[in-house]
Amino acid sequence: MTPTKDQIREYYGAALERCLEAFSRLEEKELKKKASDNWTAREHIAGLVGTMEKETMPLTRQAIAGEQPNIPGFTERSDLIGFRQTVMEEVRDLPASELLQRIRAVFEEHMALLDTLSDSDLDKPANSPGWDRPGTIRDLFFANYLFLASQYQEIRHVAKKRMPHWIEASTPDQVNYHMGRIFHYMPLIFNSGKAADLQAKYQFTMEGDGGGQWAIEIGDGKAKAQTGVLEGHDIELKTKPQLWIDLTTGDLNAVWAITTKKVKIGGNAGLAMKLGDLFSAEG
Repeated sequence: MTPTKDQIREYYGAALERCLEAFSRLEEKELKKKASDNWTAREHIAGLVGTMEKETMPLTRQAIAGEQPNIPGFTERSDLIGFRQTVMEEVRDLPASELLQRIRAVFEEHMALLDTLSDSDLDKPANSPGWDRPGTIRDLFFANYLFLASQYQEIRHVAKKRMPHWIEASTPDQVNYHMGRIFHYMPLIFNSGKAADLQAKYQFTMEGDGGGQWAIEIGDGKAKAQTGVLEGHDIELKTKPQLWIDLTTGDLNAVWAITTKKVKIGGNAGLAMKLGDLFSAEG
């Protein structure tokens, strides 16, 4: 079932508070540490500010107004990395306290837009230069909930003892919501140009509390997702939600995960190797 406006608001708000609480406890020496290959923890926090202020809010306002996306410097998916680097650098040197204040302000402004909409409004068309195809206004809110969680996961690299894994710190309901948003968002960041004439049905089974089953079908240059079991699937990937997130973010080596049965594969194993190329926000 598609989440309602109230459910989106609930999980989005809880994610914001979890992030702000965790980020506020980071020490200066932790903020200066590399949290990913390219950015320090501070830069990831600054990236949240810049992306929300210069990308997310304009895209959401434009979609609500029925307008096409118009983000200077970001006209296609290949612009994403450079654009986000630029908007991050514009605020990178601000004090951490100010960055956190701006995160709260812009995310609360985004949620205030949600509060003005009905459930039917959320199904109106929306688009982003980073998407393979048009989605809905609802998808814009899902995208930014996921972006918030993904940046938390990057930043926790500098303070793992004090910042639990996103899944570890979630209730079963939150885990199920999170995994559902991941799989239903994947078709929007599908790289159709890399699919050629691929026809494939992927089944994803997430085990344990909060888990579930989701599927993605690829055909005719498009991808579509569904909750539940997809009959006649070509491959099933079975693992735990926490391990799936670590696998997709590079925190878990795919070969090791498969060899040790952390991720179990049934069916056409070759299709598993294609996932990284087929689904990527960065193209």
